[in-house]
Amino acid sequence: MQESTHFLTVRELAESLSSGEMTSVQLTQMYLDRAQELDPPPFDLPSEPRPDHEGQLSTMVTIAREHALESAERADAELRSGRRRSILHGIPYGVKDLLDTDGIRTTWGSGIFRDRVPDRNAAVIDRLADAGAVLMAKMSLGEFAGGNTSSALNPWKLDRTSFGSSSGTVSAAVAGLIGFGIGTETGGSIVFPGSAVGASGLRPTFSRVSRYGCMALSWSLDKIGPVGRSAEDCGYILEEINGPDIRDNSSTDHPFVFNPDLGSMRGKRLGVHRREFLLTQSDHNRQVFQEALDVWADMGVIVEDIELPLYPTGALFTTIVTVESGTIFKPLFEDGRALGMFSFNEDRAAGWMAGRMMPAADYLTAQRIRSQLTREADEILSRYDAVIAPTWPNGAALREVSNGWPIPARNEWEPPEDFDASTPRLNYIANLVGHPGLNIPCGFDPDGLPLCLQIVGSPFDDQAVLDFGMAFQHETDWHLRRPQYPWRE
Repeated sequence: MQESTHFLTVRELAESLSSGEMTSVQLTQMYLDRAQELDPPPFDLPSEPRPDHEGQLSTMVTIAREHALESAERADAELRSGRRRSILHGIPYGVKDLLDTDGIRTTWGSGIFRDRVPDRNAAVIDRLADAGAVLMAKMSLGEFAGGNTSSALNPWKLDRTSFGSSSGTVSAAVAGLIGFGIGTETGGSIVFPGSAVGASGLRPTFSRVSRYGCMALSWSLDKIGPVGRSAEDCGYILEEINGPDIRDNSSTDHPFVFNPDLGSMRGKRLGVHRREFLLTQSDHNRQVFQEALDVWADMGVIVEDIELPLYPTGALFTTIVTVESGTIFKPLFEDGRALGMFSFNEDRAAGWMAGRMMPAADYLTAQRIRSQLTREADEILSRYDAVIAPTWPNGAALREVSNGWPIPARNEWEPPEDFDASTPRLNYIANLVGHPGLNIPCGFDPDGLPLCLQIVGSPFDDQAVLDFGMAFQHETDWHLRRPQYPWRE
């Protein structure tokens, strides 16, 4: 099989499998061989970030070779008998190592749980098994979904950040190591890493996907979502993992049946938060973003500038996540295991301890402000089919710096505390209020690093953001660009 097979979309892989052009075993072996060649780091995972990768991407904590090949054999047998469970049938995937997998270790990215092997599957894993997908690998992340710090490298340039928590999943998808991936997001952990590497990644509406069997970071903010090589990929995956679950009290019954067939976009309304387009450091980048908006305008989409409400999103995130995480991880402090956390997480551990002592009034005030923000954001979205801004105003930053971040770590779900108009708003608002958001690549910066846009829609209108993404990708090929091996240093 040609190398290009590694980079096929979900639909293209499904067509090859259903036509008999290749088998699931062949496809799975191909991805396993590629992962074995390009991925394993010269150190054991999970571990702290380090520079000595020797050119490997380090996107996978555990490669489940035997499990994957057994699943692929079952998928092939069913295909031969005429039973095709879904479009994902027989396609190998990787899942962020926060989701439990029966008999396969799930470490939460931490050495504390290096040998943890669950005896259950997360709801998403069961649903993908029911869809016939082939679980191939558990993907690397920062310890306990630790923000912007991860072992996974950026395949476009190894000295640049892969932007954190779901970075193993997005880097592997872009590098052609898996057919698709599953990530999680609390405040940006799918879309920000996706922006750094140019992946298509969807943060579904809060409560659309069951979080049963997934490590909790923030009960009121965590989401699980798909990562692929196109917006269409994300739609197919979301259809299979969506749905209520009595084991997750936050999950809701809002059926989602993905429609890949695009109708006319003419007359649809796209709200543009222009202020965020002006935050980029480069005239070149501004031109890239403007040309992307012009693609929709040329379709007949009504493109209109909007102003998002100005709230202290940094303080809201910090208060809510710190209190909830401090409560969730309380057992680690009670039995002393927190002392085994990686050094880059020392400040975070201290924050969790402080969160447990935060006055209830502060947490309740943050939630009340959040409710007001939700009402205002819903009202703005009601006037548009979607709103848009750069996911990140520039290409991926340096991975290692002497002062600041990405290393030492800073949580990407924790925006700056500055309460001013220069703070990027769309992502943080959308995460606080639970709106769906799709990251798509739209060009490159002067150093050849991806630039991306985030399309945000109304609650449970995930199809709308996918429609805008698919329409854009129908007219452009940015999502088809891929990093060349050997990776740039």
